[in-house]
Amino acid sequence: MLGFESFENSQTVENIKSALQNRFPQTILITGADGSGKSLLANTVAAALLCTSVHKKPCGTCASCQKVENGFHPDLQIIDYGENEIPVAVSRELRKSINILPNDGDRRVAIIKHAQRLNISAQNALLKVLEEPPKYAFFILTSEQSGEILETIRSRCTKYNLVPSRQEKAPDALSIEKAEGFLRVLAQADEYNMLLNSMSLEKLSKAEICSVCSVIQTALRDCIFIANGLSDRLLPDIGQSQLAGRVSDERLLKLYDFIDVLCRRIKGNAAQTIVCADLCAGAYSICFM
Repeated sequence: MLGFESFENSQTVENIKSALQNRFPQTILITGADGSGKSLLANTVAAALLCTSVHKKPCGTCASCQKVENGFHPDLQIIDYGENEIPVAVSRELRKSINILPNDGDRRVAIIKHAQRLNISAQNALLKVLEEPPKYAFFILTSEQSGEILETIRSRCTKYNLVPSRQEKAPDALSIEKAEGFLRVLAQADEYNMLLNSMSLEKLSKAEICSVCSVIQTALRDCIFIANGLSDRLLPDIGQSQLAGRVSDERLLKLYDFIDVLCRRIKGNAAQTIVCADLCAGAYSICFM
């Protein structure tokens, strides 16, 4: 049964639940790594928006919730092309269908999963309806790499980042040491020492580089929590406090996504020297330019 109980100790989910009790934004973007639960959260939010209960939403028992869970609610459209590119025709069709009045209630919801897969033409075609959506229409986008979504799209979304409530495996000492070295010089905007630190990673194995990147991502998650006065930190202080006071949440999320891209390149046999150099250049540009 769809419900927010599946998401344990998530501040993001608490923020969404609070928004649902007030004026929920018509377009949201849920970001997070693979396996973070974005798809389930998108479906749960859709169920809550369409739920007919006067109390808990989603209730999981009303006809609307049952239709969402079983995948045949007439006022819910889900676009999921997996790893394939989403063509412009899909956005054009969505623009038409979203203007059809709801069938069962007073809302219509569209979920676009892996929204970074929308090609440029598809994103531009979607922009018009996001700028001026019908009053009854709600859009839920999910993405593993939100940095690949046009800024014109992202600026029209209320953003929610979904991260694990705890790490499945404690990082090793080498990964923490390397991540700390990078984070502290990043917080100082010391581009030269960032480059030295990044290039020291090229001597590591691919798995070790990815492990360092994972620790950096966890630290970025901590930075966002620190900046927002939250205490659920996953790592000891390896530079998060300093970085949180200097770089905005939006830039930290963009850097998180960028590191995801670098890890995919490493796993795809990209040259480690180039990837390590890109870590420095990309991080400095995202955070300070």
